[in-house]
Amino acid sequence: MTNVNRSPGPKKPFSEFILELGEIGKKHQVGNKAKNLAFLVKHGYNVPRTLVCVFEAFSKYSQGDESVPEALREELAFHLRRDKKYSVRSSANIEDSTSYSFAGQFATHLNVEGVDAVVDAIQRVWESVGEVNRKHYIKETRSRESIEMAVIIQEMVNPEFSGVVFTRNPLTGLDEVVVESVDGLGDALVQEGVTPDRWVYKWGDWVEKEKDKEERIPVIEKIIEESRNLAEEYGAPLDLEWCYDGDEVYWLQLREITALDSTKLFSNRISREFLPGMIKPLVWSVNIPVVNSSWKKLFSEAIGGAADSIDIHNLSKPFYYRAYFNMGVIGDIFEVLGMPREALEILAGIEASGKDRPMFRPSSRTFVHLPRMLVTALRKFMFSKAIEIFLRDYQRHYDRIDSVDLDTLNIRETLAYIDELFELNTYGSYMVIVSQLLNSIYNMMLNGMLSNRGINTENLRLIPNTERLRESDPRSTLQQLHEAYSNLTESRKEVADENIADLTDEIKRTEFGELFEDFMKRFGHLSDSGNDFSRPSWRETPDLVLGMVKSAKSSERGRALDQNEALKDFLEESRMNKTIFNRAMRYQEYRELVNSLYTYGYSQFRRYFLHLGSLLEEEGFIQESDHIFYLEYKEVLRLIDGELSKKSAQDRIIERRNEMEEFTDFVLPEVIIGDAPPLNIDHRKVGEELTGVATSGGNYVGPAKVVMGIGDFDKIEEGDVLVIPYSDVSWTPLFSKAKAVVSESGGLLSHCSIVAREYGIPAVVSVDRATSISDGTTLAIDGNNGIVILLE
Repeated sequence: MTNVNRSPGPKKPFSEFILELGEIGKKHQVGNKAKNLAFLVKHGYNVPRTLVCVFEAFSKYSQGDESVPEALREELAFHLRRDKKYSVRSSANIEDSTSYSFAGQFATHLNVEGVDAVVDAIQRVWESVGEVNRKHYIKETRSRESIEMAVIIQEMVNPEFSGVVFTRNPLTGLDEVVVESVDGLGDALVQEGVTPDRWVYKWGDWVEKEKDKEERIPVIEKIIEESRNLAEEYGAPLDLEWCYDGDEVYWLQLREITALDSTKLFSNRISREFLPGMIKPLVWSVNIPVVNSSWKKLFSEAIGGAADSIDIHNLSKPFYYRAYFNMGVIGDIFEVLGMPREALEILAGIEASGKDRPMFRPSSRTFVHLPRMLVTALRKFMFSKAIEIFLRDYQRHYDRIDSVDLDTLNIRETLAYIDELFELNTYGSYMVIVSQLLNSIYNMMLNGMLSNRGINTENLRLIPNTERLRESDPRSTLQQLHEAYSNLTESRKEVADENIADLTDEIKRTEFGELFEDFMKRFGHLSDSGNDFSRPSWRETPDLVLGMVKSAKSSERGRALDQNEALKDFLEESRMNKTIFNRAMRYQEYRELVNSLYTYGYSQFRRYFLHLGSLLEEEGFIQESDHIFYLEYKEVLRLIDGELSKKSAQDRIIERRNEMEEFTDFVLPEVIIGDAPPLNIDHRKVGEELTGVATSGGNYVGPAKVVMGIGDFDKIEEGDVLVIPYSDVSWTPLFSKAKAVVSESGGLLSHCSIVAREYGIPAVVSVDRATSISDGTTLAIDGNNGIVILLE
């Protein structure tokens, strides 16, 4: 491709103020817009012939140097072509930063023809600096640094259609390419609020496309391919403007996507298995540090100092008291380990079946950590001794703590035991993680080796059967209890049913009574969630245990490990086969034993916190002992130390109890984008629901104010939802008061969308009949899904 950004004709005279794109280097002061155009040219992409007027010209002109316009005329006379028209636009030092774009704030002039007209347009761009300095937007978005201004003079292309492409979704941060286009010039996307055509491409498949414009697909595919290559070369997600003249695609502007770093993605696909249901504040404040610290320890062992960049303590976040994983932190882990960050979307539950779906494959970065990871792995493969020591010593520790007479402990003594439980259970959770990982590794190896020999592992019950497992597993004892209960006479069954919480001597002397008391002693600490110690234990709910006894079925464990001839041949084939088999079985056993012991130790938190709650109730700090579960642990400590007043503590307890009751039936999505929780709307108050295109994330409920023009500006008050037909740069001051935006037209590059993202407020555009909404109507805005709900 011919580089059009080289001047033809006679030798170029000395230029003080005008540079061609190919001449721009690091030393030149030309602003981000111009430098990014130079990047495009230097990487071989098709850019209309472009000139740049440097900062120095603006500086001298601003200081009153009257020779600058004439100098520009002389230089431009050499460069400009008489048969071409030009766009003249700004390239200031404050534009197109990674935080703010300053979209539309400075003057832009299109179809400028002739040297004198171009020089005049340059001066008008310079003069717009004074107007911007007086605007509210610059005060809101950055400190008042001095503005330096370069000017871009670019040959106009006569396009069939133009648009913008985002190499990553600027609203959600998801790994998908978004293309928007309009017929003719693309400036309508920003200034006129025209609703664009829209294509969304993810992993080789179309998520959205214009059904009536299939003939444009080849051009759109070329734009997607080149934009993705550009993003890879640039090293960041990009927002690019382009146009198509019927023959070629031209690139007109490049900028890193603004406000993307703050986009967060949360998923409960994995977390709901560890912490199901609603989690009370005390449980959250205990469980998260205990478990997350263990993961950080494991990462530090495997990759050393690289783990320091992982913000593991922000791995989890509660929404309406439900646990979600911060997929951004998991993405950081992926990057450190050399795995594709995009693959985390699959973990989060965002499914797409395209041919370019990312794979969980290591990269060259993985090999940087490989030596240390191998050493860590070798140590873990010899981990059985550490597990045996843990099982022996921590059983003693937990038994000692379980045997303490809580009635003899005061507040400080109780806190001392709780601190010890923190320490013990942090290491215990680490052992759970490691034993589960090793079990997965050995059993994957075994299953792979068996499958390679044509042995169907689904038909084999590869379940170890050891005395230790039977003693730690309540299922086999429940079956025994079921049989013993069935052998009771009908009259004794009635007595047992009525007095299960306090068995009579008559029932205690039966086989059932002996087994039941032994069962409650060994397994009474269990509950319906091993990670939520706010839930009553089996010891506290014997009637529920009796129900399990009555419905108990034969346990799979207790039978001998199934064998067949093929498996026997496999084991006799080599020592390695037998070693892998034995280790797979041993680590299945370890996984169960370690998890059982950890559950026993973790359950002690309930006993000690309930006792602490009773002591606080006696002192008048809280009204009931179990109210302690509605305070975070640090709040409990502050309450005891006098740093949190009794009234404040009780107010928080009441507020959180009411919230948990209110949110009980609220169904949350699997994936949440951004820190703002989904709207919890009373569906009895839902009126009409309008849909549009989500262009700035977040949720908000507030009164609508319809603004049709400048004459309506005074209507907007702090906290309103701004409802508009479209937006112009002159409407920017409204965004400092509004808390959400709804527009009848527009797309991702519309001015209202860009500014809404920079102000961090939700925006939904292309909402049909939006301006027919009456002022004062309460609107619920879902800026993540493009929904506007009128509430009655």
